[in-house]
Amino acid sequence: RTEAARRLGLSKATLWRKMKKFGLL
Repeated sequence: RTEAARRLGLSKATLWRKMKKFGLL
């Protein structure tokens, strides 16, 4: 359960970085 949450957080962080890179946020 903790691993899943951790993975989700990591994915979110990566997604955020990508969005910032593209200037969507």
